[in-house]
Amino acid sequence: MRIDSLLKALCLVKTRSLARKGCETGNVRINGAVVKPSREAVEGDIIEIRRSGHSLVVELLEMPNRQTSKKDATRFYRVVRETRTG
Repeated sequence: MRIDSLLKALCLVKTRSLARKGCETGNVRINGAVVKPSREAVEGDIIEIRRSGHSLVVELLEMPNRQTSKKDATRFYRVVRETRTG
């Protein structure tokens, strides 16, 4: 699944366009590398999402088949690190 679609499917961003913009500005990384929105994510990838004042790093455990609810989304990933500033 494309990283922009995956972030939306897992409720890690509100919209796919925000996920796309995050990739284009270098605020989304997979395994430490800046990625394009079309980059395919696979199980085991370490995904970092940076926003102003917040950084979230997750490990993708399982690929969802479709959009998930926020409540169910956490079974597909494990939070590695979450940082809030200011």
